[in-house]
Formats: sequence, structure tokens, C-alpha cells
Amino acid sequence: MTAIASKYPALTLGRSVFGFVLITLAAAFLILAVSLERRSNEIIDDVLDRAVRVRTSAAATSLARVLERDWQDLGVLAERAALLEPEVLRGVLDGMQGEGDRISWIGYTDINGRVVEATQGMLVGQDVSQRPWFRGGLNGSFAGDVHDALLLAKLMGGSEEDPIRFIDLARPVHNAAGQVVGVVGMHINADWLANFLTETARSLELALFLISANGDVVASSTGETPNTADLQILRVAQTGQSGALRETWPDGQDYFGSLVPNVTFEELPSFGWRMLGRMEMGNFAADLNLMRKEVVVAIAAVLAILAVFTALYVRIFVRPFSQLADSADRIAGGSEEFPPASTSTHEAAKLGSALTRLQRDSDS
Repeated sequence: MTAIASKYPALTLGRSVFGFVLITLAAAFLILAVSLERRSNEIIDDVLDRAVRVRTSAAATSLARVLERDWQDLGVLAERAALLEPEVLRGVLDGMQGEGDRISWIGYTDINGRVVEATQGMLVGQDVSQRPWFRGGLNGSFAGDVHDALLLAKLMGGSEEDPIRFIDLARPVHNAAGQVVGVVGMHINADWLANFLTETARSLELALFLISANGDVVASSTGETPNTADLQILRVAQTGQSGALRETWPDGQDYFGSLVPNVTFEELPSFGWRMLGRMEMGNFAADLNLMRKEVVVAIAAVLAILAVFTALYVRIFVRPFSQLADSADRIAGGSEEFPPASTSTHEAAKLGSALTRLQRDSDS
């Protein structure tokens, strides 16, 4: 009896079921782990893209809204400039300038580019006909990118070491007949622009960079001025397309950047700006690690539940076959017992019934 039994394989049907389930789960877990690791970077990029893009778009819109109000104020000035007496006009200009920490200069020129009146009388009588803002304003709406002050540099205390920089807005002035008789121009301090980005970036918890059409950083919330040779995202900015990219910056750190291709709002003419928002990869690393832990816990819970259900399955559906096999082995050895009746499955019931008939036939 023992010799015969020893020839049987050691693997039982129940163990094979457990083994099959465990091997399948191990393979599935391995595939899931590899897939999760490969997808983790894509997942975090998708999350960062949404977060950074929405915040950067909000920052771009916020900046454009402020400048659009200046543009509307300049439009009201353009309608009145030619009708006001010089002294009254200067009072209006000084009032528009406010404290001067944002708007550095506002002026009205005649058709030849001679400054008729300006804030605090600066440049009155000077010829600005060669300045881009005058030429652009003479021909229609104009918005000029960041540039160094030239005529106003000495008057406002600028130097080569600490230059004063502006962005420009200009509109044509028409008379009652609709003819262009002059230009009103506004110089906005670029330092205000950088401060605006800094404050906005702090509230949105990211870094902001204002990019020109040629890919140069004209203002930033961090003071950094990388160039197109340093970063691919700046080369993307030159195309005027939106983009999102994870890359290593000149400081050696990995960041995720999202590019908004237009910084405009309503009637504000385009400066040609793009807005780049940047966020550190570490900001979402903790969330990603938490997600991984949650996945591991979920997998462990699935394993535990599956182990319980597998044990129940083996007990209910597999064990009857083991009992029938043991009974058949004893009957073959001369035992007169009848196999246990099983109704767990169709096959187990048929096998038990067949063994019972064989035992009865042998008895008869």
C-alpha cells in the first residue's frame, strides 16, 4: 500500500490550485509593478501639466488684465489729448501716472514726433520720432517688449550698471475729422513687471518666466535668465506653440515647465510674450510615493481576499475529488467501503456514483 502510494506525485489537486493562483498573482503583480514604475513618470507629468498649466494661464491672464486697463486708460487719453490745454493735459497725465512706481512716463506728441506734454514735463519739446513706440502708435495700436530707457535714462537716474527698462503702449490721436494728429505713449517700468511676477508666483506656488517671441527671458519671478541654448522649453517658446516639458535647468535641478503661448486679454495688443510656469518635481514626489503605497496596500488586500476565496474554493470544489481519490485507492486495496456522496460539482457527483456502482458490482 505504501509502495503504491509512494509512486503518486506529491502535488495534490488542491496544492495545484493554490500554486496556480499564486503564480498567476505573482506574474500579475510583477507586470503591474513594472507598468506602474514606467507609468509613474507619465502620471506625474500629466498631473504636473494640469496643475502648472492652469496656474500659469491664470498668471498670464492676471498680468494681461492689468495691462489691458492701462490700454483702456490710454484710449480715453487719446480721445481727449488734442482737445485739452497743455496745463490741463499735464495734470491729467500726472494723475494717470500716480506714484510712478509702475507707470514711469506718459506723453503726448504731435504728428512730427515732438513731445507736446508729458508727466512732470519730462522730454517736453524733445524729438521722439525715431522711437519704435511713436512709429508704432502713429500707424495704429502698439505694444512694445521690454527695452532699455534711452531718452529718459538720465532724467530718471538710470546708469549702465543699473539701467531703467520699460515696456511701451501707444495709440494714435485723431482730430474731429478723424485725421491722425499725434500719439499718446505710456512707459511701464519693467521692475514692476518682475515684482508682479514674483508676487503672483508666490501666491500660485510656482516660478514664472515671461518669454519674448525670440525665446529670451524678459522678466522672471526668480531673477533667473536662462537662454534657448540652456532649455528646450525656451526653444519651444520661439515657435509660439504651447508645450509642457520635464528637463534639467542650469541649476542642476529637474523641473516641470508648462508654456502658455499668448499673454493677452480682450483688446490689449500683443507684446509677443509667452508665459512659462515652472514647478519642482519634488512637489509631487510625496503624492506619488503615497499613491504607490496605496497601490501596494490594495494589492495586499486583494491577495488576502483571493487567498481566502481560493481556500474556500479548494474546500468546496477540489477537496471532494481528493476524498474520492482516497476512497477509490482504498477500494482498490480491498476495502468494502462506499465512496462519499458529493454534490459539489457535476463531475464529482458522476465520479462518486461510478465508484459506488463499481463497488456494488464487485460485491454481487
